[in-house]
Amino acid sequence: MIGAGVILAVTALGAYAYEHLFGQVATESLDSLTDRPAAARADRWGHVPENILLLGSQTRDGQRGPHLGNSSKLGTDISDTAMLVHIDAEKKWATVVSIPRDLIVPRPECRGRLDPTQTVPASADAMFDLAMNLGGPTCAVATVEQMTGIRIDHFVEITFNAFQSLTDAVGGVTVCVPPPGINDPDYSGLVLGPGLHTVSGPESLAFVRDRHGLANGTDLNRIRMQQMFVTSLFNKLVSAGTLGDPITLYKIADAVTSNLTVDTGLDSIDSMVSLAGSVQSLKSHYIQFITVPYGFDPGNQNRVIPGAGFDQVWTDLREDTPLPGSNAAAAFGTTASSVPTAAASTSDAGGGSAAAAVSLNGVPIDVYNSTTVPHLALYATENLKAMGLSAQVGTPSRYSGYEQTQIVYPTGDLAQARALQARIVGSVTLQESRDAENLTLVIGQSRPAGLVAAPGDASAPGAGPQGARSSSDPSASISAESRTGDEDICSDLPDTVKFGGHP
Repeated sequence: MIGAGVILAVTALGAYAYEHLFGQVATESLDSLTDRPAAARADRWGHVPENILLLGSQTRDGQRGPHLGNSSKLGTDISDTAMLVHIDAEKKWATVVSIPRDLIVPRPECRGRLDPTQTVPASADAMFDLAMNLGGPTCAVATVEQMTGIRIDHFVEITFNAFQSLTDAVGGVTVCVPPPGINDPDYSGLVLGPGLHTVSGPESLAFVRDRHGLANGTDLNRIRMQQMFVTSLFNKLVSAGTLGDPITLYKIADAVTSNLTVDTGLDSIDSMVSLAGSVQSLKSHYIQFITVPYGFDPGNQNRVIPGAGFDQVWTDLREDTPLPGSNAAAAFGTTASSVPTAAASTSDAGGGSAAAAVSLNGVPIDVYNSTTVPHLALYATENLKAMGLSAQVGTPSRYSGYEQTQIVYPTGDLAQARALQARIVGSVTLQESRDAENLTLVIGQSRPAGLVAAPGDASAPGAGPQGARSSSDPSASISAESRTGDEDICSDLPDTVKFGGHP
């Protein structure tokens, strides 16, 4: 929406508007990132899919409004909200994937946010939202790229002030509150009875921030409310003809650009034209919102870990394929419209598609489970066999307590190790060892979900780009919390009622 607003405002108001709007936007370059996944390839018509990371900053620095917490929040810049937006090459459909803030994933080494001369060390077991706080939005991008194997084309970081200004500029957004309502006067300040409400400014911010007023008080329930809000905002902009009104769009852009940070690739007319075209051509019926598949961390129920289907979601998006069961899959099928691209290794430079071409026929692969979760080595072995590889469970176990899944390879077998790494969707590191007799796969705590899924589980993804897909049937269900952009999420709600509490 911001991209559309900027370009149409420039068209209507000329050079002054351009200088005024772009002069307000803060930028940060992605050029410092290394070991990035390969860029998406164009389809046969020259169209390229786009991947945009949206980051909602919870910084209190310079923000206005009540219920923003105490002074302990000052100086922080945590991404409590994160959505990966994938727009297909032909601009017919989009998938919006919410990434829980409490998701435990590996984080690569990053430059420090407050001091770029300092290095934030890599972590095999880190909360996702801390990446931006430690290393800024570029570290969040690097973490997503390592986690997904998807190259992020652009990022947009939006603050509390920008969000409030946006909702004011569009005249408020209609949301629905399910029974029994939300009564959270002490945390977010939100007090709303069940039914339909039009919120803007501080109230809209409270709506997307609230979690203590929801069932269980979890971030996961808050994600559903945020997806609903984004849907309602999109539908209002489309139905009201706002996308075709340059004056309104200029007001929106003017209201929010002073509180935005974007990558340097978005700070140009050409990029804004492209992004605006992508947004305006989409229909809400073909926008799919999902929360990436997750499970609860057995060691800490306040954290979540990748669940069954986690890796398959990223595989589908890398291949520019609609998720099974979505309206886009039913309309356009599940055949990728652009050429699949092997994800570049985030743990070992080089390899790439050349690694995938190395034959593993007849190469013995020993599989070990270093975790306390039973059967992971057995399941991984069966999935590797289904890919035509010679895998067997290693006994007795020589490995324990690994955080990261690793491929341990004998000296001189780096090419084969990279070839195996290329067959597995997810983060897998390489380790040379003089003691290794065979190519050895050690399953760690941060295990690729598809690789260790029980064979025959209909919701389980394939182990990698060469493995079997979870489903090639467009009518199959998505194994994730999902909803479509035009879903009627406000049906059967009561009329708005008064609700107790104080704002």
